[in-house]
Amino acid sequence: MLRAPSPAPLRCLLVDDEPLAHTVLCAYLSRLPNLAVWAGSCYGAVEALTFLHSTPVDVLFLDVDMPELTGLELLRALPQAPAVVLCTAHAAHALDAFDLGVVDYLLKPIRFERFVKTMGRLHAGASAAHHAPTASPAALATTGRPTDSIFLKTDAGTERVRFTDLLFVEGYGNFVKCHLVSGWTLLTAETMKHLESQLPAAQFLRVHKSYLVNLASIERLSGNVLLVGARELPVGSTYRQEVLRRLHLR
Repeated sequence: MLRAPSPAPLRCLLVDDEPLAHTVLCAYLSRLPNLAVWAGSCYGAVEALTFLHSTPVDVLFLDVDMPELTGLELLRALPQAPAVVLCTAHAAHALDAFDLGVVDYLLKPIRFERFVKTMGRLHAGASAAHHAPTASPAALATTGRPTDSIFLKTDAGTERVRFTDLLFVEGYGNFVKCHLVSGWTLLTAETMKHLESQLPAAQFLRVHKSYLVNLASIERLSGNVLLVGARELPVGSTYRQEVLRRLHLR
């Protein structure tokens, strides 16, 4: 039986005004040739905007404190950002970073073992998307919609999101944010209740009034906190027993 080919190494761009940061990350990437390749270097956010307009990349390693335009301002300016990993010496930016849907947050000086963990997570997400099955015509004919995905209305149009690509769903005022394995976030006007009814109950679990989680994406439960991807999510008291049961912890 033929194996499906693995996804190509991820194309990585570093945006940082410090030359040393480019030297360190380039050296790290050279040690992981099967996971990533160096797509380019930019020493400022304005330069990066021009680069990204003409050159596709899979992962953006982004410094925060830069002249002219900060990394967070660059991220807000991108109409559709690739997977983003923030690289900074200041932990204070973490909250803003995750609100913008970054995949990970690396504190300088970046240790190689921590960098390897980040790349492994990024590559696993790309691999899951690459190998995700497509619904058969028979399934579509029977149900009237795909059995492996959901369609979400966003400002950009209607997006198809595969269940395997969806990390978790977050209530966000009158909207819902869908956090994807790729690091992208989709904002939709759907309600949490409606999305919960549309997602397969065997695969997704409500863990809090504001969070609905893909069980396959849970990495750790510590007290009343779940680690999902790079995010720590609270477990509501009314949901805890069901979470323990579904994780086979009781």
